[in-house]
Amino acid sequence: MIPNDDLDAAWLRAKIGWWALALTLAVVLIVVLGDYLGWFVFGIFLYYIARPLSRTLQRRGFSSGMSAAVTLGLVVLPFVTILAIITTLAFIQFATLELADFEQILELLFPNPHPDDLPTTVAELYPIAEDLATDPTVTTVGLWVRGVLERFLTATYLAFVTFVFAFVLVRDERRLIEWVRTDFIAEESPLDLFLCQIDEGLESIFFGYTLTIFAIMLSAGGIYLLLNAIAPSGIAIPQVLLLAIITGLASIIPFVGRTVVYVVIIGFLAVQAIRTDPTALWFPVVFYVVMGVLYDGIIRTYVRPRLSGRLFPMSVVLFAYLLGPVTFGWYGIFLGPIIMVVTVVFIQQRLPTLLYSDSEVSESDIDEL
Repeated sequence: MIPNDDLDAAWLRAKIGWWALALTLAVVLIVVLGDYLGWFVFGIFLYYIARPLSRTLQRRGFSSGMSAAVTLGLVVLPFVTILAIITTLAFIQFATLELADFEQILELLFPNPHPDDLPTTVAELYPIAEDLATDPTVTTVGLWVRGVLERFLTATYLAFVTFVFAFVLVRDERRLIEWVRTDFIAEESPLDLFLCQIDEGLESIFFGYTLTIFAIMLSAGGIYLLLNAIAPSGIAIPQVLLLAIITGLASIIPFVGRTVVYVVIIGFLAVQAIRTDPTALWFPVVFYVVMGVLYDGIIRTYVRPRLSGRLFPMSVVLFAYLLGPVTFGWYGIFLGPIIMVVTVVFIQQRLPTLLYSDSEVSESDIDEL
């Protein structure tokens, strides 16, 4: 309750002073840490990846620090490393496709292309290679190596800071929750329930959907390799690793995501069979039965419901993943889903309350205010 009489002015000045200091600190933190926002968002993503396993280890008797170290060191770090390696290899395959197989694929799909329409020189494909080719001096190579080394060291340092941030969140999460509920938010209050629902949504998005996409990448890649092993001579699924990654990423597109990938592969295999050996058309049919019917049925029926759940419509998740990187840059793939979860939970839980008339506002909302 606000004090009366002569204390009112002093109380108001103190309140304004503290709020001014809080605003100043907030501005300073935003300015200082603004350039590292992407890495902190990535750290939140790592936290949600590590948290389920860390909590499981704690229930089995591990301390919070030990469970966080084991989870991040033995599970999350290898996961991120494997994902980075797979992504790098996919880019290498894409570059190889452009340099070696691009003309062959175009000739297969579109016979007799005009040769002038295709990029045939390194300079047309890679401007950096053109610079090195036109000025192959020690200085040019040295500057290029120095730039690569500086970027590598900077990225390594920021990745280390990110893992430390994620480790602190995983290790001290119970302490942080208790501190917030003790000093700021009453337990079971509307705001507490709102934040808990956001937390549940982020775990579903970051842990569930990420694990689902990664599982689809690995399993689809393995099946593609097995199918290539039984493929007729002269017919094969091209760029298996790249297509496996595309298949996993396409899973966030509702209903038709993986189907589009399968249709493109089936069309390519059919054209290969028609141009080489029409009797080999059985292979695209086998591909459709294995991937489009059996594999996709398993993913839709068992894998996706168990790993990702259905807390959010897939169309909303799709737009979060598509618009996030375009709007914010590389870290938008993590920040986009965060904004999406907060927005959807607010619309579902709090917006109807705000639209009620004053007489319809619940007592809990009044207590919160």
